[in-house]
Amino acid sequence: MSPAPRIAVIVTTVGRPRLLDRLLLSLAGQTLPPARVVVVDRGRRPGTAAVVEHRSDRLAVHHLTSPGGTSAGRNAGLVALGVLEAAAVERPSAIGTLDAMLGAPAPRPPAERTARALVAAGPARGPVALAEPDGFDVVLFPGDHTWYPPDALERGARALEAGADVVSGRMVGGDGARPPLDERPARIDDRSVWTLAPAGSCFFRASFLRANGGFDEGLGAGCDTPWQSGATADLLLRGLRAGSVLNHAPDIRVFEHDPDAPPAGTPEHGAGARHAARGTGRVHRRHYGGYACARAVARPLGAAALAFLRRRRPEAAWHLHRSVGHLEGLTGALLPAPPPPAPPAPPAPPASQG
Repeated sequence: MSPAPRIAVIVTTVGRPRLLDRLLLSLAGQTLPPARVVVVDRGRRPGTAAVVEHRSDRLAVHHLTSPGGTSAGRNAGLVALGVLEAAAVERPSAIGTLDAMLGAPAPRPPAERTARALVAAGPARGPVALAEPDGFDVVLFPGDHTWYPPDALERGARALEAGADVVSGRMVGGDGARPPLDERPARIDDRSVWTLAPAGSCFFRASFLRANGGFDEGLGAGCDTPWQSGATADLLLRGLRAGSVLNHAPDIRVFEHDPDAPPAGTPEHGAGARHAARGTGRVHRRHYGGYACARAVARPLGAAALAFLRRRRPEAAWHLHRSVGHLEGLTGALLPAPPPPAPPAPPAPPASQG
């Protein structure tokens, strides 16, 4: 029998200790537990270090701090684990498929920085040499609002043994609801990558990450550019272009519930859709042709018109934000927009007794 694969888990958090503790408990209860867990703290709020210390009796878990957004935190974890060399963490070319068709380079905001510069300017603090002598075979990137049933990591590792470079599971809401579109196993392509492969459900071969250079730090939540999503899709699309095999295995379940997410129908929900759609549009410009890019703008615009005719104003506004955000990402021209939803406030200290 082949030896069990060595699994590493990199968690980025903005300082939500209660949610992080739920995730760490689920990792400690796995039938195939991870060899190493790295918690990358982006928020530097109280509570994270205490949770890591409390759960270190059951997990090989370590606490790092890293500036920047989610992608920068994930790359910092990969470098600390020895999966990537800092010099190998590079952003892909800013010239995409649509730009090649038009014969013009994609606009690039001055705020975008290469991953190499960000790692050099703000290295993770704490124990930054967490590599294992035998290395790691599989890497996961859950958010602090996700958690795993006991057999999830074993199922993911087994699915990778079938020959895929990345396997995605089925993301299930905390209420047990199942999305109807991902009930059957499937090969992931450049269209289904957006629906079948959220980051928290993916099991990556370490070799895939080394071959593709990690996450683009100019994309994703919390980065210093307007493109606040799309980092995982961008990484997977780079792999697809290079011939990697991506599979979807719905029998692998990953649970998620974010209590801080704005409720549907609120202005904050629409604002979040706008800022996320900018990143989606940016990734479309980089990887797709003119038809797919036009479709990314037209489809939510049509959905907005239909919702408006049905007098569903909040739903219409949400779709309209998505259409405009996609257009902004495609063109690089930003229109006035509501500010993104504020991060959750840190928990209040307990009241003194006395």
